[in-house]
Amino acid sequence: MIWSVRAITIPIFFASGLALLLALEQVTRKKPNKANLLFSGIFLCCAVIIWGAGAVANWLPPKTPWTIYLFFTAICAVGPLYYFYFTILLHPEKKFARRSLMHFIPAMGAFCIETGFQMLPLNFKSHWLNEMFLQPPKHALMILVVVGAVHAFAYISHLLKMDLRLVWNVKEVKIELRSLFVLDILAILSVVSLYMGFTFKIPWLFDYGGLLLAVLTVSVFLGYNRFPNFLQLLKEEFGKMRYEKSSLTHVDTSAINEGLIRLITEEKIFTDPELNLKGLAERLSLSPHQLSEYLNERVQTDFRSFINVFRVREAKRVLVEEPDKNILTICYDVGFGSKSTFNTVFKKETGQTPSEYRESALSSSS
Repeated sequence: MIWSVRAITIPIFFASGLALLLALEQVTRKKPNKANLLFSGIFLCCAVIIWGAGAVANWLPPKTPWTIYLFFTAICAVGPLYYFYFTILLHPEKKFARRSLMHFIPAMGAFCIETGFQMLPLNFKSHWLNEMFLQPPKHALMILVVVGAVHAFAYISHLLKMDLRLVWNVKEVKIELRSLFVLDILAILSVVSLYMGFTFKIPWLFDYGGLLLAVLTVSVFLGYNRFPNFLQLLKEEFGKMRYEKSSLTHVDTSAINEGLIRLITEEKIFTDPELNLKGLAERLSLSPHQLSEYLNERVQTDFRSFINVFRVREAKRVLVEEPDKNILTICYDVGFGSKSTFNTVFKKETGQTPSEYRESALSSSS
């Protein structure tokens, strides 16, 4: 099939290919880390979005529905990926809980809808898409358009706020940060232009939004090569900011470490089921905020996870050294408040339930 595309949309398709190459560049490195994989995901989504914008600008979907496949999925996924990328970059010690995946619920929903739609007969798909292009506001598929636009706008606005805070507080890399701020503004303008242009059938406005995306992609490519160390410098500057505002600046952290070791090894304070952050902080003559910051920054964990590690360690010892002791008794003795919590935490740490661990440990020693 030969497509006829308008000349004004050629830069849009070019930018889509460039975004795809940037995505491949990130994953083909020798040892790609999480940041590289997330950055690759961002560019891959951008490639799909820009391609979709070019396809819509040329009315290709009604003729060939697959040209817009994953368009809405990418729109709903790029914001969360961008958010997680900058969070990992600026807070490398942060660990994401499973509930963080809720950010991707709209993307997963869009993927299911788009995949199901692509499995329908071609005539039906073409008819539906043709109706959508002719009367956008009245069509059922506009739900995806609205959700995608609002979702993208919300995340970009949040990142814009983050960039603005960095512009005012970071002492170095001012030019690069201002450029990033401008790119976020352009991203918002492109989302608004694409949505308004398609919904209200204003072709030139939709083209404008697509071309803005092309400019964004080329700008990121040039900026990435012009300032290759920008992200690392930003990370260092952010670390300085956090240190300057740290509640531990005038606190003897070695004394905190010694105090924790004493409370854990000698007093076994973790066996107290009522132990909380405030109580432990008081024993160390700290505020809850100071102890929380110490655990997050120096130990790279949160209070609950820190305490549970020692509870599980003690439970493992008792399970083997006292084989006749009831598991429920051990659960309460080491500080857990319920058997279900004990089993969940124990299995997370060891990969086995307490009874499985005891059985395997005793059988290997006999």
